[in-house]
Amino acid sequence: MPDTQANLSFLPWVRQGVAAGLSTADNLGAAQAGMASVEFTLTLNAEPPLTVVSQLRGPADVTGIDVHQVIRMEPRPYSTDFEPNHFASVEFDRPDFPWLFTPLKPGDRSRLRPWLCLVVVMRRDGVSLTPPGTGPLPELHIGGTASPADELPDLADAWAWAHAQAATGASTREAVSGALNGGSELSLSRLLCSRRLQANTDYFACVVPTFEVGRKAGLGLPVTSSDLTAANGSLAPAWSLTPQPPTDVVLPVYHSWSFRTGAEGDFEALARRLIPRLPPDGLGMRAVEIAHPGFALPAGFPMSVLVDVPGALQPVDAPDAPPPLPPDIAPPFQTALATIVNAPGRLEAADPAADPLLAPPLYGRWYAARTIATPSASVWFDTLNLDPRWRSIAALGVRVVQEHQEALMASAWQQAADLRAANQRLRLLQLSLAVGSNVHARHLKPLQMDAVLRFAAPVFGRIRAPLGTDPQPRTLIAQMTRSAAPFAAVSVAMRRIGRGRGPMTRRVASEAVARVAGGNWISILNHGLVVLPPPPATGPATIRAVLARIGGSPGIRGYAEVTADLVAATAPRPLFAVVAEGQPVRVVAPPPRLPHQPPFADSESAKAFRQAAVAHLTRLNPGRMAIMVGPPAPLDVDGVRAAVLGHLDPRVTLTALAKAVIASGPAATTPADTPASMHVGLDIVMAAPRFPQPMYEPLRDLSQDLLLPGLDAVPPDTVLGLKTNRPFVEAYMVGLNGEMNGELLWRGFPTDQRATCFDQFWDVRGAGPGHADIAPLITWGDNALGHSPAVPATDADRFVMLVRSALLQRYPNAVIYAARAIRTARGREISEAPADEIYPIFTGSMLPDVAFFGFNLPAAAVTGADGSEGCYVIIQEHPTEPRFGLDAGAPAGRISALGNAPDGTALRGLSWGRNGAHMAGITRRLPARVAIHGSRLTPPARPPL
Repeated sequence: MPDTQANLSFLPWVRQGVAAGLSTADNLGAAQAGMASVEFTLTLNAEPPLTVVSQLRGPADVTGIDVHQVIRMEPRPYSTDFEPNHFASVEFDRPDFPWLFTPLKPGDRSRLRPWLCLVVVMRRDGVSLTPPGTGPLPELHIGGTASPADELPDLADAWAWAHAQAATGASTREAVSGALNGGSELSLSRLLCSRRLQANTDYFACVVPTFEVGRKAGLGLPVTSSDLTAANGSLAPAWSLTPQPPTDVVLPVYHSWSFRTGAEGDFEALARRLIPRLPPDGLGMRAVEIAHPGFALPAGFPMSVLVDVPGALQPVDAPDAPPPLPPDIAPPFQTALATIVNAPGRLEAADPAADPLLAPPLYGRWYAARTIATPSASVWFDTLNLDPRWRSIAALGVRVVQEHQEALMASAWQQAADLRAANQRLRLLQLSLAVGSNVHARHLKPLQMDAVLRFAAPVFGRIRAPLGTDPQPRTLIAQMTRSAAPFAAVSVAMRRIGRGRGPMTRRVASEAVARVAGGNWISILNHGLVVLPPPPATGPATIRAVLARIGGSPGIRGYAEVTADLVAATAPRPLFAVVAEGQPVRVVAPPPRLPHQPPFADSESAKAFRQAAVAHLTRLNPGRMAIMVGPPAPLDVDGVRAAVLGHLDPRVTLTALAKAVIASGPAATTPADTPASMHVGLDIVMAAPRFPQPMYEPLRDLSQDLLLPGLDAVPPDTVLGLKTNRPFVEAYMVGLNGEMNGELLWRGFPTDQRATCFDQFWDVRGAGPGHADIAPLITWGDNALGHSPAVPATDADRFVMLVRSALLQRYPNAVIYAARAIRTARGREISEAPADEIYPIFTGSMLPDVAFFGFNLPAAAVTGADGSEGCYVIIQEHPTEPRFGLDAGAPAGRISALGNAPDGTALRGLSWGRNGAHMAGITRRLPARVAIHGSRLTPPARPPL
């Protein structure tokens, strides 16, 4: 029997494998054999066919089941609020599991008894579930004051409460067959217990045998061959309620769990009780006396002044901000309060060296960078500190931090686990900066050009700089190689030879040789005044080569890019000869120009050398540029000196080292008002711990009346339309963050007291990132309270649906969302477009039965006050696993498939009592939902739902 809901198909039975070949139909009677056999024929090659009879396992062979076959239990074990009108059920992984050991094929109307069934018995005197006795399984005992007739179902219709399920895209035979033979997630089997339960009652759910032979096997009782014959009633039920119910029953239990029912009413019944109401008078406001604030007020101030302080939630039609204080109250009160809270700031401005003055706090002073609050000003800092309503709300944030300071500090230190070690390393780098900057200024900057080059030559390979007309930032070694100044001039050997107190200097001084005026050797070499001869060959080799000069004039070195073509065209070069050990080497002067051939014959050694060089250059770098001949450019020594001094500056090197050894996350900051930070970035890290918890929760725990004053006046089964109060949230969060930063400072945590540690008031964790309730406090500037600059205007009054009902306590996974309304020919309807579904961005709860859901929608967009069609708020039962039962209100007790359907049962085109698939389709509970248009949650009043 196909069921088109959620693409599920219910089947009255499933047989797979050899069991599909059983030939005896189930007549639902006891006089049938308890074992079955299947006959089939085997053919092997050319041998005659062989008939084989296979004996199948039956219910008498089962002494337990694999617990992994159980994939779901309804209700869940140990649940305490199961709906009394729903049926308990258990699901198995194999789609043929309930009929696996039934030795029959389906009979009339596709009825087939399962070999096991589900029973639900009340936890009461006379009912007990005990460990295994003589058999392998736990035992269920019913007797004494408990009657089996009241606790057990009638096994005559056991076939009605077992079925298989296939998840298919269609209800065709091919689709169902594909699901049964496909992945395990596409099919399952299920047992139902048709007992209607009593409310607020404890129960045991047990999977037990259906047949007597199965009961004996599970209890460890002997089962003989005669017990399995049809003549002896092999398939007799494990218990029978007719004609005389038994007084005591003992059953083996394959699987069991316990649960408790809740009050009467399922999702649909509880949802029908909901009534959209208008907020009661005074909801969202609490009166506070301000005539006795604890400080002196001017003469003539009234003896009693009550002001309305709003909560975090307000009725939809409430004003965006409470009315200002009366004109005869605000000026004297704020002036007196400003005198007290501004006293420390005025003293500091008048005498910075004076001892600090203790006074009530100025909330947000470090974020606003102010020490004086101005009465009657509209900036958030002034309003928050001098209006008693907002000041009292900020004080609530202070109290929350004080009550949870130990846990908050533990979390802060955990977030900054490596902060102390990092700051100690930074302090050492600061010391190195101070010493290094002094050394750099006193000893490096005064050095002349040649001294700087000789001193820094070991790091030339790590310093990159563009010099002269070359825009590429090449290393200084590369720059010198391409210039007239050879790198050998600043090598270690040259520095050793030319050092001020070395042997050469002493010899020159002793022989009174006059030094060359006009520069050092680096300058002389750089300008081509001296040509260095080629270095002599070293080691045991006997080959010495005299390299030919390629072009150029005396005193100026030429150079060429050596290519394979150049080597081949320079016969008879190279000019060298192989001589015996110890023989003098004849130096042959090269010709002045390349085109001229030397006056002597080519040698075999030179030919072999050129051939090897040509092959090597062709393979190694065939694409090298053509010959380049010409004098090299002088080295930009002033640029080299500037690059060296710049790269050796401790402000550069130590800053790079700090960035390399200390990594910081987004919560780490460095104060921008310190000299070290402004110039080198070596100030200690100021960590900003972040607490993502929704901070409405500790406020609610202080008192729910702070969150929504007047909540006790909201009757049960009510749906209300509310909106968030942004000024309340901002005032509370300023007090919260300010006190937390003070606590961090008191505990020695590195902070500049400007961190926004808390930015979540509502529980938006399920909505993903990007839903902070406040922007960083240092960005608020001169905005008014309730107008945080980073929050869009549409977020200022988010719509909130409040539900006071047991519905969401029993169904916490209910789907809550808003759907835009559209105008059709039939009137206003719910849009079914997925883009028109808006889900809550925050949720919350209050005792005992209140839940609220906030949407990122203005209240006017939901109610239709903005000229649109508005929105429907929808509460829908979660369409997950199928559940079974009857409508609420039917009497408790046994439901029989052999009788008539209970009154009011919708048959949905199926036949009551036909088979297990039809019974599953009839008793399946379809998901329900209730939709309320936003206009019914705000004046003018509308009729109930």
